Amino acid sequence: MNTRDGDMEHDPTGRADRRGRELVPDAWRELDDTLADGPAPVDLPAAAKPWLGDQRYLHGLLRGLHTQDAAAREARIARILESVDQARVEPRVHWLRIAAAALLMACLGIWLALPASLPTAEAAVQRAVAELARDVARRYRVTVQMGDRGQAHEFALVTRSGSRFRLDGKITFGDLQLGEVRIGCDGQDTWFYAANGLIRRTAPLAERERLERGLGNVLDLGYLDLHGLVKRLPTDFELRVVGRQADSAGRKLLRIEAVRTHEDARSRLRSAWILCEEATDMVTHMEVDLAAGFGPARRMQIEYLGEEPPGLVDFTRPW
Repeated sequence: MNTRDGDMEHDPTGRADRRGRELVPDAWRELDDTLADGPAPVDLPAAAKPWLGDQRYLHGLLRGLHTQDAAAREARIARILESVDQARVEPRVHWLRIAAAALLMACLGIWLALPASLPTAEAAVQRAVAELARDVARRYRVTVQMGDRGQAHEFALVTRSGSRFRLDGKITFGDLQLGEVRIGCDGQDTWFYAANGLIRRTAPLAERERLERGLGNVLDLGYLDLHGLVKRLPTDFELRVVGRQADSAGRKLLRIEAVRTHEDARSRLRSAWILCEEATDMVTHMEVDLAAGFGPARRMQIEYLGEEPPGLVDFTRPW
């Protein structure tokens, strides 16, 4: 017993700690810093170093094991909490998106249901002037109503830009009928020709009033130049778009009225209104009220019939 006890007491390897806690000197236990952070004390007894090394190794394994488990548990808990937060937030975001989309569709539906705003009269007339300035021949039907209950005259009119026009029809003065007549202008001279060949007259464009008086002032030749007439409207009248309508073919038309705001002794044109097709900017209908001058007051209606094939109509005088 003494020898064995003596051997254990004087064991220089420091393995005595493996035989029981009671065999480890209390001084070594005071040096056990495995739970502390930082390096071990430098001035350690040589016999205590192996035991303290084993203590550090064992405690390191335990700490690493428990630390990994704690981190894993924390990660799982964090994932669970994150999924819970998403479950609470995502439905609210989802419904907010649906509500925003519904509001957008409602606003778009209301906007589409609203009628399109009307353009300004000046802009619409300027586009019509540009369309009438194209170098093409166009056909119209012209009706002249003399007074409120007077005689009506109907003519076939072909116009082209550059103050060129040709008018065909019948002129009647009470019981006097001139029969078929033709009136035209080639841009320089205005002329009148009776189909029977008995009457032929011509005058420079600037002196066309002489021809008008010879025709009993049934026609105001200056108003047969539709391009020039529409071009003057913004200068001589107050223009306003009064509405939008559709013709028998379903084409959208703008109704533009021209009202004189002040008296002008130089012009007999009191008022006018036109219909412009929005898709083409073409004047499809025009009515003008003319005050009494050399002849009675009258109303002229001009209705667009379409374009004339090129080269079919000659605007020069026929003699």
